[in-house]
Amino acid sequence: MATHVLFEGDTGVIVREDGLTVEGVSLTGLIDAAKRAALLADRIELCGGLGVEDAAKVIVAVGANANVRLNRYGYESLEQVAAYKVAFEDGKVGDGAFLYGSAQSTPLKYHDGIMTAGVADESSLIERAREAQATCAGIIELYGGLGAQAAATVRRVTGEALPVGFID
Repeated sequence: MATHVLFEGDTGVIVREDGLTVEGVSLTGLIDAAKRAALLADRIELCGGLGVEDAAKVIVAVGANANVRLNRYGYESLEQVAAYKVAFEDGKVGDGAFLYGSAQSTPLKYHDGIMTAGVADESSLIERAREAQATCAGIIELYGGLGAQAAATVRRVTGEALPVGFID
C-alpha cells in the first residue's frame, strides 16, 4: 500500500521511501496535490494543521481513488496542540517532527521547520521521539501506520510534554 502525506508548508516532496511520500503543499494547492497523490497512493494522510473542512474537500476531490485520513490528537494533547497553534501563528514555535513507519529506521532529517524520520520498530520510535524532543520539537505527528499505540508510547517517553498526533 502506498501512502502520501500532505502538510501545509513549503511546497515540495521531503520524503519518498518505502511506499511513503511526504509533501508540503500550499493551502491553495491542496486539492491539486491530493488529486495527483491519488493517482499513485492508496491512502492520503493529512497533517493535523489541516482541518476537517480541508479533509472533506480532499475526500470529494479524490473520490474512491484513495482513502483519506486526517491526523488527530487525543484528548490529553488538546491543550498542548492549542498552545502550539497559537505559538505557530505567532512564529514562536519549535519544529514539527513527522515520524513514519518504515522498513528501515532512518536518522532525523531537517527540512525548514520539519524533522522527519522513518521508524521500523518501537525502540527506533522511542529513540527518534526522544531525539526530536531534545532538538526542541514543538509537536510530533505520526504517519504511515503509526497509530494510537505508537502515539501512547511517544506521549509516555516524552513525559507527556509534547502534543502527539496520529492517524487512526
